[in-house]
Amino acid sequence: MRGKRRVALATCACATCAVMLLAACSPQLASTGAQEEGNADDGKVYVDGKIGSKIGYESDGRLIDHIDQLPQIYSHAEEEERNAELNQPSTYTDRNGFEIQPVPADPKGYNMTWLDGEQRGCLSCHETLEDAQMNQPTYHRLIIMGYPVEQGVQNCLMCHDTWQPNANKLKDNIHQTHMNNELFDDMGGNCMSCHHINDDGDFVLWDVAKYDLYKGYNLVDAEESGATLSYDQDTITPLENQFYKTIKSEPSEWTNDDTNIDPSVYENWTISIEGDVANPITMTLPELKEKFGTKTAVLKNHCNVNGTGQGTIYQAEVTGIPLKDVIEFCQPTDGANGYTPKGYDGFGNLMPMEYLDENALIVLEVNGETLRPSQGYPAAIWVGGGAAGAEFPKYVSSITISTEDDADKLWTHPRHGTNVKPSVTPDPKVVFYPNAGVLNYPTNVVLNDQVGKEITFEGYADAYTEPITRVEYSLDGGKTWLTMETPNTDVDRWVYWRMNFTPQEAGSYHLKIRAFSQAADGTEHAPTYTTDYQFTVR
Repeated sequence: MRGKRRVALATCACATCAVMLLAACSPQLASTGAQEEGNADDGKVYVDGKIGSKIGYESDGRLIDHIDQLPQIYSHAEEEERNAELNQPSTYTDRNGFEIQPVPADPKGYNMTWLDGEQRGCLSCHETLEDAQMNQPTYHRLIIMGYPVEQGVQNCLMCHDTWQPNANKLKDNIHQTHMNNELFDDMGGNCMSCHHINDDGDFVLWDVAKYDLYKGYNLVDAEESGATLSYDQDTITPLENQFYKTIKSEPSEWTNDDTNIDPSVYENWTISIEGDVANPITMTLPELKEKFGTKTAVLKNHCNVNGTGQGTIYQAEVTGIPLKDVIEFCQPTDGANGYTPKGYDGFGNLMPMEYLDENALIVLEVNGETLRPSQGYPAAIWVGGGAAGAEFPKYVSSITISTEDDADKLWTHPRHGTNVKPSVTPDPKVVFYPNAGVLNYPTNVVLNDQVGKEITFEGYADAYTEPITRVEYSLDGGKTWLTMETPNTDVDRWVYWRMNFTPQEAGSYHLKIRAFSQAADGTEHAPTYTTDYQFTVR
């Protein structure tokens, strides 16, 4: 809705043109008689009931006989300059306080006139995708970003079409809820509101394709950019920047109010270890902590459905009870090879027993503070070794030990993870592919008073169970790339990178980012999709 309001004045010329085109094709026009040529009652020019020349070109005789008029009435430069002035992209302030310009300006006004950039994509109608999810007629789990980044349709794709191949397909849900929606019709919605038709004739999502279609970017060769790159694996995410994801059941007050931590919940909370064990137990958290002690580790939490370039990731210093010690105390039976931790709501996934060796913890503290309710208080499971967020159940209340005949069944959560082509066949042997994104500024951000001044972009690169080997950046549409090698990275942690860049010109820039990872056999994995990020400098 915001998008429709903010561009109403900027696109008045285009709207008038659209009305003219509709009028020219209207069947009522022929039946009521054609207006006389030059009738200016409504600002249109008609010839035999059709739109004629608006610039004064002779309407009688052969067109080619009057080309001598063109130098006086058809100025290429003036037309484009006037169109660009009439179709300047608009801006708005997002909920994090950043100025946002979704469409780059260009000398001809092409992006606004011909691409209709501000009237396409999810956020041309929706305030945020979080709002869209919360306002659905049925319950939908939520992801709410902690970093000041925009959540895009990439997360929707990864959850519906990749991570859960048997779930409701995004294309079915979206097409039905939009094409049969009066509000969508009232706002002038159509197929092209959401799609772009590529060179193969396929309908692809506008929000995925748009950055390679826009004109007017300042293109900067990699060698001439002057950009410097650095990274570490130690950066810790502040508590307020950790993403939130609803659990299987609906939120409740005790799980969502981080300002009200009830100590009695911790004191009375029990965890049961059951299944294929000789010594099943049920103990309170204080009892477990007293018997097994605690351990501290730095681990990443990378959500399985984090789409290309999205911000559903963070890193923290976590303190908790060593899960391996607890399970060994329960004496798993011979052949037991899997464990399934579950929250009180029943959410959890089966994992191989060897992941107990990877800093598996019943987490009680994050960044030196009591685990917050929104992150799973009083206890959550965290696992190293590159395990993804679906293996981090919150509010954990039980852990079941099992014996699986088929090793592939040891992952009930599909392992193909993020940044792969949607609608792939799920295969538990497929590794997680690399992903990268910017975390300190939202895409389409406007950075004022920054021409000739250094800007620092910060972000992540991660491939879950595979180490990142390098990260590459392009400021000229992928023609040339800056490469940052990242040897011997630890899969327990993310690669947190920084790019320092000093823009020499005002205008919009298109930053492409891609990360690469290495499999255990030495095979290099590249992302299926490259992250696209836009920023405008003034």
